[in-house]
Amino acid sequence: MKTGENKMYFTIIGDIISSKQMKNKERYDLQAKIDAVLSEINTKYKQDIAVDFAITLGDEFQGLLKNAESVIEITDVIKYKSEPTEIRFGIGVGDVFTDIHQNSNIKTDGPAFWHAKYAVKQMQENKKYNNPKIAFEAEEETAAWTNMINESLKLCDYMEKRWTEKQKNLIRESILRFGHDSERPQKELAEILGISTPAVNVHIKRSGYYNYLNLRKAIGVVIQKEWGNKA
Repeated sequence: MKTGENKMYFTIIGDIISSKQMKNKERYDLQAKIDAVLSEINTKYKQDIAVDFAITLGDEFQGLLKNAESVIEITDVIKYKSEPTEIRFGIGVGDVFTDIHQNSNIKTDGPAFWHAKYAVKQMQENKKYNNPKIAFEAEEETAAWTNMINESLKLCDYMEKRWTEKQKNLIRESILRFGHDSERPQKELAEILGISTPAVNVHIKRSGYYNYLNLRKAIGVVIQKEWGNKA
């Protein structure tokens, strides 16, 4: 695919934390696990992906989206499928200057990638806000939007850190099975987890899960509306 029409794309770069401290066998096994997770993502979100997710360095992977509405959902699914490995996610928006080939990240470059790399670098270097694991970056003239999105992501991170193990297990299972769909009956989740529907209801209310989920969905919608519709 040729670029050059000022179409906006959305890059996700994943930075695998502490992978450099692993022994060779551990690194190989982790890369194989991440590679399998990314293959699932490429299949599940095929309609939103411009360039497939793939490992680009030993401790880094990336993918390019043409639609941003599922961008936060994708990072959540990768995060939970990769546990206990921790990953930082940099999200960047912008043009792509090189040709785009869905099955290859080789030589794909442009502001969408530069911004995502900058977001990762900021998280690596900045120790504020309890070391957030996800950040967004765009062109300077949209700094107000960028700041709002990042503060919203930090708020979500703050909520996550305060979940009990039972709350986290429920939310992990919900996202892995249903993504950011909040319309699933609580009875269905109760059957999957082997607990009562009232117990599911209590966990959801105390964790603030629906507020958390709706905010994360809204972030993707805002990114798509503000930048994707400029194509």
